[in-house]
Amino acid sequence: MVKKRGALELSMNTIIIVVIGVVLLTLGLRWVYSIFGGLEEQRRSVMESTSAEIEKLFGESQEPLKLQSTSVSVTQSKSSDVILVIRNLFPEIHRFKYTVIVVDSPPNAPPQLVLSWLSWDDTEFILKSGFAARDIISIDPRDAPLGTYKLKVILACLDPSCADFSAQEPFVFRVVPK
Repeated sequence: MVKKRGALELSMNTIIIVVIGVVLLTLGLRWVYSIFGGLEEQRRSVMESTSAEIEKLFGESQEPLKLQSTSVSVTQSKSSDVILVIRNLFPEIHRFKYTVIVVDSPPNAPPQLVLSWLSWDDTEFILKSGFAARDIISIDPRDAPLGTYKLKVILACLDPSCADFSAQEPFVFRVVPK
């Protein structure tokens, strides 16, 4: 009779320990889920805020030519992008085009070589009054010499009624070691 009672107590203790373990495991998993769920929500919020600020920066700019950044560091044999926005501040529809020229570069990097590391949309942008267009200048300095490269982005209106218009933005990229 005593042996049966001990066996019953042992199985009751086992059941209680298993129930407590399952409850603690469930609470622990719920806590971990709430932490990581909150992190994902915060990450999403930060990304949305960042996008909104970038749009605000470019969207509210009253400049005809705006670069996201006027200075970029690029690791040798890596690439980087610079976003630019062109805005039509005239009351009519006009055609615009921009070009990039080399102002200064290291002696062993002639301007034509520097321009070969850049790529951008070489087409015309037809913009209504107040509208903007976004483009990307890609920099891919394939084994470029280390140094600082000074460039200038020049925006021109292609229509005769605004042919004397131009806007410029300086731009610098530095090639740094790997």
